[in-house]
Amino acid sequence: MTGPQKHPITRRTLLASGAAGALAAGLLPRSASSAFAVPPNEDGYDLWLRYHLVADSNLLSRYRDAFTHIVVQGNHVVLRSAGAELARGLSGLLGRSIPVRDQIGKSAVVVGTKVDNTLGPEGFTIKRRTDRVEITGAGERGALYGAFRFLQQLQRQRPLERLDLTDRPASPLRMLNHWDNLNRSIERGYAGKSIFVWDELPGLRERYVDYARLLASVGINHTVINNVNASAEFLRSERLPGLAALAGVLRSWGVRLWLSANYAAPITLTADQPSPITVADPLDTRVQQWWQDKIDEIYRLIPDFGGFLVKANSEGQPGPLDYGRTHAEGANMLADRLAAYDGKLVWRSFVHEGFDDWAEYEYRVFHPLDGQFHANAVVQTKNGPIDFQVREPVNPLFGGLPRTNQMIELQVTQEYTGHSTHLCYLVPEWKSILGFQTHTGTGSGPTVADIVTGLAYDQENVGMAGVVNLGDDRDWTGYQLGAANTHGFARLAWNPKLSADEIVTDWIELTFGGDRQVVSVLKAIMLRSWSTYESYTSPLGMGYLTYPLGSHFAPAPTTTQNLSHHTTAEGTGFDRTAATGSGFTGLYAEHWQDIYGSLANCPDELLLFMHWVPYTHRLRSGKTMIQHIYDSHFDGYERVVEFRRAWGRLAGRVDQARYADIAATFDAHVIEAERWRDTIVSYFYGFSRIVPTGTGWLQLAYPSGQLLFGGRANSLAVEVTNASSSERSITAAVHPVDSGWQVGAASATVGAGAAATVALPVTPPLIADHFELAIDIAPAQMALSSRNQTFVVTPDAAQCHLALDIGTADSPLVTGYARVSPSTTWDTTRGYGWVGTAPQGRDRGSTWDALRRDFCGDYPARTLRITLPPGPVRLSALVGDGGPDCPPTIIAEGNKVLATSTDLPGGIFTWLHADLDGGPTGRTADLILDSEPDRFWHLGALVLT
Repeated sequence: MTGPQKHPITRRTLLASGAAGALAAGLLPRSASSAFAVPPNEDGYDLWLRYHLVADSNLLSRYRDAFTHIVVQGNHVVLRSAGAELARGLSGLLGRSIPVRDQIGKSAVVVGTKVDNTLGPEGFTIKRRTDRVEITGAGERGALYGAFRFLQQLQRQRPLERLDLTDRPASPLRMLNHWDNLNRSIERGYAGKSIFVWDELPGLRERYVDYARLLASVGINHTVINNVNASAEFLRSERLPGLAALAGVLRSWGVRLWLSANYAAPITLTADQPSPITVADPLDTRVQQWWQDKIDEIYRLIPDFGGFLVKANSEGQPGPLDYGRTHAEGANMLADRLAAYDGKLVWRSFVHEGFDDWAEYEYRVFHPLDGQFHANAVVQTKNGPIDFQVREPVNPLFGGLPRTNQMIELQVTQEYTGHSTHLCYLVPEWKSILGFQTHTGTGSGPTVADIVTGLAYDQENVGMAGVVNLGDDRDWTGYQLGAANTHGFARLAWNPKLSADEIVTDWIELTFGGDRQVVSVLKAIMLRSWSTYESYTSPLGMGYLTYPLGSHFAPAPTTTQNLSHHTTAEGTGFDRTAATGSGFTGLYAEHWQDIYGSLANCPDELLLFMHWVPYTHRLRSGKTMIQHIYDSHFDGYERVVEFRRAWGRLAGRVDQARYADIAATFDAHVIEAERWRDTIVSYFYGFSRIVPTGTGWLQLAYPSGQLLFGGRANSLAVEVTNASSSERSITAAVHPVDSGWQVGAASATVGAGAAATVALPVTPPLIADHFELAIDIAPAQMALSSRNQTFVVTPDAAQCHLALDIGTADSPLVTGYARVSPSTTWDTTRGYGWVGTAPQGRDRGSTWDALRRDFCGDYPARTLRITLPPGPVRLSALVGDGGPDCPPTIIAEGNKVLATSTDLPGGIFTWLHADLDGGPTGRTADLILDSEPDRFWHLGALVLT
């Protein structure tokens, strides 16, 4: 495949780049005497569709004799795509041009369709005859899927004798959910911007074809191209011809286009009309007619339009409950209008009310509606009752809606499982979910897989939806190993009986080739990665230990206390039992009620999800609960370190470009695994004060709100806790970043189980920046949170021409800085202030220091006027948000852009810099603050040095 180059820089990739370069340099082949020639460089764009020359010379010769041309039997557009893919694939694999011909000759590869009721509508057979190979589908899609499977067999260098096979998909609906927005941002996306350039449509990019090929190659037959937090603009008439052009590309590869629909679209899209619609009540006749007209309009342009996906009455989205109607009434109004076109309506069940315990809420809302949804309406349910945690119980709605079409929603994009920094191969988790026996029918069944494949209740409008991780990064998923989850989801949607071992082996061989050592090493890493991530992030099913707002990346257990856990000095967990807690365990079949509701019977991996547990409780391993928390986090971190070592042993067996890229990912992974280990272990030791078995450790804590001032002496307060059974004497100092940093040391003696605060002298240079600092401890010993701690350095106000803390009027003020709030208008004497309409102010609370907690921002551009002194001056501006993700902020003067930030995950900040000149006498500068269309810019501080 070919496509545009894209490689965004984030804090974590910058963090990893230096160490990764050193690691890669140290692990590349040391001499040309290696038994393996280094493969040519790749960038990851081709994913598993790599048609490289077959390496086995004997097998290559046999392939060349067996496959000399292609014949397509039929003129359907999907069959033509199958022929084109066979020509592309065979030509690459065989190293010679393989043409498409009209007549079947000797050694032909023939692709076509044939009625076969045993294959269902999308199954296929691959049959090797005496003089040809026949790829036959029950329909055109089946023939296309067979063509891809045939090529994958050759990619994996299977003998000719093993090419015969028959297969059919288990789930009728195999769907991707994109969370892409009109401005091309992606909610929970970690691989750049949307691959869809909406404003270019109906102009088409080659990458759209590659996207469609990618989906078809693993049997995905439906895709929802926009965010469930939907903009009504996607349904505006002016946009539909562009979407029709995109649907045409997808159609040629057997994929139906869907749209997420905003339930209030009739209100939004008629607002400028003489007689606007002012409600979205599904029983209102004008609302019904508007949707009928819109659906008619869509199908005139997109005859195979799949339907709508709707998120309603959830997290601020509009819906039928706003008008006293049920979710079923809201869904059925749309489903009835789609039915005439063979369209479907997928309605998400993810709803929650408050945060006391949202685990039980959606069951109580949707279970009473079972049997009320119409035949072409499908309820889409997340795998767990919370929100895509690394470990949750299976959602009790599976088995709780036997008279309702149901899809399972899995999150391929790693919102809570490490983004594109932590390797977390999710197929083992998904296997455990699909294999869960609900005990809601006869015997122990049905399983979740039985429900979503239609076996349980004899249903056809069921399946699997994956919230996908694709973006416009060159490697599609933000890191080279991320596509394994995309591939794995699709393979499970096709056949949930496949093992994780089979699926990951398939992906490795297609992505990296058949080198046995590469397959063996990488498979071992991948299959352990989910349990490893769980071990250092989520003790015993607790989950949700990141900030509840923002990026859901960094550990922050204090922010979710009483949300996901009720930690005290005596114990931790969440009592969700029917007997004494929220009642959640009572939502399951009696079999699971007896297990989950009992402290003695509950599986350890879900213990803290279901129960509040004393720290001294003994697990099945014999360890106390608190010792398990300690040990699992240390063990998980060590496994990540071993992952990095193991990858290092593959130097020379993988092309250098991808090898170095993956090495960088593992470097960043180690840093973040250490951060998680240190934060969670320190948190629970701080509450329990139970000394661990063994030698113990020191743990360092930094009072919130600490800033380092560049250009002046600081006293960095560090609390040192001795989590061991013996007294320790230590000397601590900030490790200098470079020669511009001045540091000093401080000593302390800390008793067993006690804490002491040391004041560390540190003078950074006069700069505005962020740094990952380390604290050196002597004598050397295990010291948690002594490395990779993020500190903001902001210039000393006394040494600045201008130092502004920008935010709300009543937020804490940075020492020496002047306040700029929305009410700060331009004043000549003061020398700064807003010109024209002022922006909005936000304060994210005391979790953050005075500089980062608040900011000003807005959707429209706003102007901040400042006075520049004579001569050259350096402008530095802090952008970021301690809550939600932060879109790009653009700072301009007139028509000149001075600086632009990237998309920043929530909780990540950056300084922007620009050089200005005040001329011989000084001048005023009108700084225009803006973002991309319909996105919110941020400004937290501005200094001139």
